[in-house]
Amino acid sequence: MFPSWGEAGMRIADWPACCTIFFKPSVSFGRIAILLSLSVFALMLTDCQSPMALSSQAPTVDPPQSPSQTQSSLPGVQAYASDSFVDSIGVVTHLTYTNTPYYLEWPAVINDLQQLGVRHIRDGYYNWASNVPYFAEHQQLAAAGIRTEYVMPYNVSTTPAAVQSIAQQVGDMEAVEAPNECDVGGNCGTTQAQSIANMLSFLPTVDASGKAANVPVFGPSFAIYTSYSQVGDLSSQMTYNNLHIYFGGRNPGSSGWGGLDAEGHAYGSFPFWLDMANEDGPKTPVVITETGYMMFTEPQQYTIPPATGASYIPRTLLLAYMNGVKRTYVYELLDEVSSPGWGVIDPNGNPKPAFLAVENLIANLSDQGPSFTPGQLAYSVTGGDSTLKQILFQKRDGSFWLVLWLEQSSYDEVNLNETPVTPQNVTLQVNGKTQIASVGTIGNTGNLNWISTNLPASTDTISVSDAVTIVKILSGN
Repeated sequence: MFPSWGEAGMRIADWPACCTIFFKPSVSFGRIAILLSLSVFALMLTDCQSPMALSSQAPTVDPPQSPSQTQSSLPGVQAYASDSFVDSIGVVTHLTYTNTPYYLEWPAVINDLQQLGVRHIRDGYYNWASNVPYFAEHQQLAAAGIRTEYVMPYNVSTTPAAVQSIAQQVGDMEAVEAPNECDVGGNCGTTQAQSIANMLSFLPTVDASGKAANVPVFGPSFAIYTSYSQVGDLSSQMTYNNLHIYFGGRNPGSSGWGGLDAEGHAYGSFPFWLDMANEDGPKTPVVITETGYMMFTEPQQYTIPPATGASYIPRTLLLAYMNGVKRTYVYELLDEVSSPGWGVIDPNGNPKPAFLAVENLIANLSDQGPSFTPGQLAYSVTGGDSTLKQILFQKRDGSFWLVLWLEQSSYDEVNLNETPVTPQNVTLQVNGKTQIASVGTIGNTGNLNWISTNLPASTDTISVSDAVTIVKILSGN
């Protein structure tokens, strides 16, 4: 839930039964408000292409762990195109915040985006005057292969023709999005009820704007989970449903920390939010336009240290993809005074470990090129407990890339102390002429450290922890 373009609000989740409240700084165009406080209370109960083609490669469920097999009868496991995962990654920016580095240090910002390797950003739509610098900036983004999905603030003067005109000028528009978190009073109207009503009345304009600009429509995001069932079925007015998922300092694979929904999933978990999306957009594919962590070197409750972000943020992206989410935008690129701690780059312009971790993940799995159908790999992973996660990718050159980690918490967000995860040894076996070529782990600095072992080999014992481990597997001739 964080900062909407020209909007402000507060997250209230399952109040009063069980709640997590995030006080969000008020932010408006040309104006910065200081973050006054972060108060979190968790109560445990019973628990651009036009149109944009989001990847269809993402799995819809967490791939099952491979059963124990002898090497001569290893199961064939279907891989996913590695670049489809890379293409699912985006980051939030605020290019129009005029007294922040986004505006004041634009050359550094576009360099940061290119270094990170993302191809998608989320920013705000405005009917700009012809003399503002944003046209040139977005044109630079387009030239760099970076596309923008534009959040459209509630503004009754906005017309589909105006959106179409802006799209033609910027060259990077790949989607439009309904107004941000209008279920929070003040975002799209004076009261919560009025805000929701205004958003619903404006949604046909957003839908028509997407058609006029020949781009998909991202539906409305909500801060309060009950809003998804209150607004009715909006699937006819959006191409992709829209979620904002924050974990309050907990690990991204958390099973939740609140009451259960009708499907038995606890508030805060990935399955819970996907259930909510099914309320206002049944069977509509999902994007996450905001997710992330506040990362501070000085401990604060329900935040995490920067080093923890090196595992939590890449794992968030991987889990979203494994749950069938078509695109996930990390909140946000830069730390700035209106939302301190959220950036993957600190206030001095230095990359945090999370930035380097995502950069390394993208750099190693990126594989742009013509569409292809990935194949299967006969392999097994034995050992490890139920928290062991794995997903298999393939590149166009035939190489396979297996990503492993333990989905466990490594930081106590309440008592503010590290809770180190005990590594587990797993045995990886591959069949036939395929060989395990290299193993690398993204450490708490964000750097990818390749491990020298007796490779290549058909069997290897790998130490897996909460850090993301990447295994490169090559097919023999």
